[in-house]
Amino acid sequence: MTDRVKVWLRGALEAFLAMLIYTVALGACMALLLLIISIEEGGPSLSMAIVALTETITLLTQGCGFTAGALTLTIIPLLLTGLLIWVIRTLVGRMGMSAGGCIAGLVVWMLCSLILMQGSQTIQVDTTPVILLRTGLVFLLGYGWAWVRSEPFRQAVAKRIKEALPVQVRKTVQLGLTAGLILLAAMLAAGLIALIVWIALYHGDVGRLFKLTRMGTASAVTTSLASLAWLPNLIIWAASWLFGNGFKIGQLATFTLWSGHASSLPSLPLFGLFPEPVSRQEVRMLLLNLPLLAGVVAGILLLTGPWGVRIHAAVRQAGLKSRDTAVCFLMATLAMALAWLVTLLGLALLFQLSNGALGRQRLAGVGVPIASSLRMIGTSLGVGLLGVWLLALVTAALIIIKDVLIDYLRQAGDKKTSAQAENKEKHNQSRGQEGKEPKATDRADTPRQVSSTRRPGK
Repeated sequence: MTDRVKVWLRGALEAFLAMLIYTVALGACMALLLLIISIEEGGPSLSMAIVALTETITLLTQGCGFTAGALTLTIIPLLLTGLLIWVIRTLVGRMGMSAGGCIAGLVVWMLCSLILMQGSQTIQVDTTPVILLRTGLVFLLGYGWAWVRSEPFRQAVAKRIKEALPVQVRKTVQLGLTAGLILLAAMLAAGLIALIVWIALYHGDVGRLFKLTRMGTASAVTTSLASLAWLPNLIIWAASWLFGNGFKIGQLATFTLWSGHASSLPSLPLFGLFPEPVSRQEVRMLLLNLPLLAGVVAGILLLTGPWGVRIHAAVRQAGLKSRDTAVCFLMATLAMALAWLVTLLGLALLFQLSNGALGRQRLAGVGVPIASSLRMIGTSLGVGLLGVWLLALVTAALIIIKDVLIDYLRQAGDKKTSAQAENKEKHNQSRGQEGKEPKATDRADTPRQVSSTRRPGK
């Protein structure tokens, strides 16, 4: 009984320490930000708002939006969310984990969230049960991350998988998941590159917006650093701008490769980074077809790559029409389908997490149009994977047809040669029989004509 109590207390302590560490660090950053703004702008001290602002941002980090006057903010700062989950995972990994500790920690985490909600001076968008559900999910994600990384869990899962699934199925699933995650990471990396290009091209517009809001240099720097909390959101929006249907700022503006303007948006400095449309048609077509190219590369690597099924090795060893080659091709096909599905599901989740609202009416929907973007990216990526699959299938069919034609021609040639040899042999035999055949005068049934030497009359 004592051991069980210790386990529960350890789980409760993990949740409390994770919340304490995160809120203290966030509160220190908020205090520094408000202090710099107060000193530079010369207004009243903002130190009284530090605690309430820290509580509000902590709840926003866990997906609980708020309303303050005309502002309704539900866009999750994904960088802070990832940091909070990492703090939970680190503490749980160091102090230990168990089912009872997870339950006790979850209860303490929800109680802390209730305390933060009561202390916040803003109006929460969601109801109390929804807030508890979202905050509890964040804690469970951190706890589950630590559990998945533990060695006993990994060994147990690996043993179960080996016992339940054949080798080909395990390799197929591994290839599909790996390829899907690589494709997803490549798209996010492209979004990061696009965001860096936006910063290089439009940093002047951001500076002008800071001047319009009469914000000093130090305040502009600290505000820009605070905006890094939404850096993952911007990367996801940039990826949708490159490969999908762009992103929108409510009903005020839509940014895609072929359209975009920021003239009617509020004077937020962050909005100055949003791009102008790409003027050249060739560049637009290239960017939109990058998922297709990625699908082609992924399909080729799944078929012939060193970490793929290496179908060429199977063909070389067992032949094209062997069972091993057919199994390799089936594995590659299923891995391609799984990679496509993992990529789209990952993008759908990221798009949903990055979206939110900045207001109630015209700014109610900010972020990526999920359905249209997934349709564009999924179609392009699927065409690339399907093209490689069809190319491999057509190549195999052509090789089989070529082999069949060669065998047919060879058999026809052999038949023709054998027929010619038989005809020649028959001809030789007939000529030999004609050479041995007796003459007509030497036949036994032909009477011999005997000449008489007698003279007539004698």
